[in-house]
Amino acid sequence: MTPLLLLRGIAALVVAAVALPVLAQDGLGPGRRPQAPRICMTPPQMEAEAIVRAGMIIRAYARDCARLGHDATILPLWGAFDQANAQRFRDAVQLRSEAYKLNYPDDPYAEQRATNEVLASRQMSEFAPQECMALADLVGSFNDWDAFMRHVRTTVLGQVKTAFKLCPKKRAGAAAGQ
Repeated sequence: MTPLLLLRGIAALVVAAVALPVLAQDGLGPGRRPQAPRICMTPPQMEAEAIVRAGMIIRAYARDCARLGHDATILPLWGAFDQANAQRFRDAVQLRSEAYKLNYPDDPYAEQRATNEVLASRQMSEFAPQECMALADLVGSFNDWDAFMRHVRTTVLGQVKTAFKLCPKKRAGAAAGQ
């Protein structure tokens, strides 16, 4: 075997060794597009996911506003709204849990991971006092459930519809308990 052939063989092995982990990874590569969401939900489950996310985000932001000393009144205001609508929030949490159990039957922690991702993605920056003022105005506008749902449907539901696909009709009926 000539030295040139030996070098080519070694180079091919090195390239293969380096390329294998890259080829095995999910995600974006040359000429690849982002993958479609793997989890599916029915429209009521998507709305429940949006309700739960909105509640988590508002509570987290209200805590940050209080912690930073910008506005400590938002958290009790949100707490009062949360308490007044506790059954609706419990129903949304239950419907969301059922959706995660259907999509991840062998993973009891899938729902918690999704919750952690929602909260962690919003902890990237500190709040300015003006953002807390806007949050106080928003929470103050929730004089009833319909007002809260207007917020959910105009802001959070679109994010949920982007993150999850709609379940096929056959599965949607089973997922909705029909």
